[in-house]
Amino acid sequence: MGFFDNFPQFYKTSQTSPFPHRLNSRHRAIMEQSGPLIKGKRVLDIASHDGRWSFAALQAGAAHVTGIEPRQELINNAIDTFNEYGIEPSRYDFLCGDVFDHLSNKKFDVVFCLGFYYHTVRHAELFDLIERTGATLVVIDTEVTPRADELPEVKNGDPRAVFANPYGVQLLLDPVDDQQMAYSDSLTRNGQTLVGRPSRSAVRFIAKHFGYTTKTFDWETFISENPEVESAMVDYSEGWRDTFYCSK
Repeated sequence: MGFFDNFPQFYKTSQTSPFPHRLNSRHRAIMEQSGPLIKGKRVLDIASHDGRWSFAALQAGAAHVTGIEPRQELINNAIDTFNEYGIEPSRYDFLCGDVFDHLSNKKFDVVFCLGFYYHTVRHAELFDLIERTGATLVVIDTEVTPRADELPEVKNGDPRAVFANPYGVQLLLDPVDDQQMAYSDSLTRNGQTLVGRPSRSAVRFIAKHFGYTTKTFDWETFISENPEVESAMVDYSEGWRDTFYCSK
């Protein structure tokens, strides 16, 4: 039994990978690794979707969770599920809209950015806003550039070196009418918006700039020890998605 097997409503409230092996495996990585640091804390859930991770944070003992989500129907699903499972409304808020419009002048202890970092090209700006919340833990679960496309980090004395620079971002297009992709924004043209998939080195580089040290979950070992989940975790097992813990 995994975490979400106890709360099966989350298998029905979204079109985005609502599969038991996937949700429960991600819970192991996202929540069980950072759970002790969540208890009693104020948590921000960026792109909170159907509330799955906001709910998990509350179950881990978070004092309060704020979710920011642009799709009102997903917020409605989250509230319905929270009501079904008896979550006191004073323990959470959901804000509908763009995270870049809602994040200024707010304070949090922990920030979740789960499944959003590769749906924007504003990575540094987002981390700037996150850092200004005062958060001492930022958990980022994101698609990243495939390992085959990554370069080793360059060690030299010139911070302006551009040859073999590992801090890359792959530009992609997301269809904005797909619930699993980015939401329509000012960059949208012809039903698609520009997004960027960062390299692992880029995630660490940006986090370090804003004063955070970064560790990653060992997906390779986890999947090798739990082979039954591999078919639901192809992006992790093939190395083009990862989970980062950025801390101060």
